[in-house]
Amino acid sequence: MAKNKRDYYEVLEINKDATEREIKTAYRKLAMKYHPDRNKEPDAEEKFKEVSEAYEILSDPEKRAKYDKYGHQAFDQAQFGTAAEDIFADFFKSFQGGFGGGDIFEEIFGNFGGQTSNRRNRATPGNDVQISITIDFLDAINGKKTTIPVSQSVICSNCNGSKAENPSDFKTCEHCNGTGRIEQKVAFFTTQTTCRHCAGTGKIISKICHLCNGAGLERKKINLDIDIPAGISNEQTIVKKGYGMPSLDGGENGSLYIVVHVREHKYYERVNDDILLSVPVSMKDIILENKILIPTPYGKVQIKLTRDMKFDKIIKIENYGATILGTKKRGNLLVTLKPYIPKFTKDNLNKVIEAFETTDNNEYTKWLDEF
Repeated sequence: MAKNKRDYYEVLEINKDATEREIKTAYRKLAMKYHPDRNKEPDAEEKFKEVSEAYEILSDPEKRAKYDKYGHQAFDQAQFGTAAEDIFADFFKSFQGGFGGGDIFEEIFGNFGGQTSNRRNRATPGNDVQISITIDFLDAINGKKTTIPVSQSVICSNCNGSKAENPSDFKTCEHCNGTGRIEQKVAFFTTQTTCRHCAGTGKIISKICHLCNGAGLERKKINLDIDIPAGISNEQTIVKKGYGMPSLDGGENGSLYIVVHVREHKYYERVNDDILLSVPVSMKDIILENKILIPTPYGKVQIKLTRDMKFDKIIKIENYGATILGTKKRGNLLVTLKPYIPKFTKDNLNKVIEAFETTDNNEYTKWLDEF
């Protein structure tokens, strides 16, 4: 059986040196992609199971180490739940470390199969869920309270998460006789592994729930209130704890990760915490040194033009950029002036031409001489 399985790293599309965070991120992405509720392809459910199995092994440092060393055989029932070399190595290592700190045999036997009874009984938290939303540029700058529709997984209302149609539809697992554990003889040891037929529950479901199809969960649409913080950037994430997948064994719900996409603005452009804006300015206003209004995300600001302002001059308006997330500070608004020549009547144009004919061109002449 093991030889037909794909490499777990290949399944999650990650490198063998991937970090725990990279493993979790890859799992979230692929679980969302192949979840049967979202993907109606014939092989989606099988791929979802394959992804979940790979994550179960690689997210556990102990199981991952065994997998890296022995591959799929480390978890094959034919290999007694753990490699024999590992068993003897752990046994002699325990003797070399001395007898202090507890019963050595309890330690050895308690760890056969990769899990202790305490770990087996510990409640498992629900999986995290990731969704995406798109907001306007100014909402990202100023922040906003909003409500979004969310399709949430909740405990099935018919089976209450048991996955069975009725309480009477459970029968004792004949493979482990209801213990949830399988005993195997390895040399002069007896090892215990979790029963793969009942997943350690000791029970087999004879008739699955019609509503959730044996998943233990159903989908429910809710309206979720979220606070978009001022200054959030494109593709940053908002986390809502407790709104992910529920746990089927009494653990805490997972978290909902909301990836925020920000629409581009017609005029503003954001670079880190600064906002860039190009403003068309008439040569008339520059020559007359008029005051003009600059639109900012927080209202209009007045600036005074001067005749020495050059083409493409950048004016910094401090504290009118994006909010620095998690603080009360802001970046700057960087205004680039784009001068243009206004339209003249024929008579006015002749006067302008006459005025320019008597004006020197020293700046250009100096530049050309130095070139």
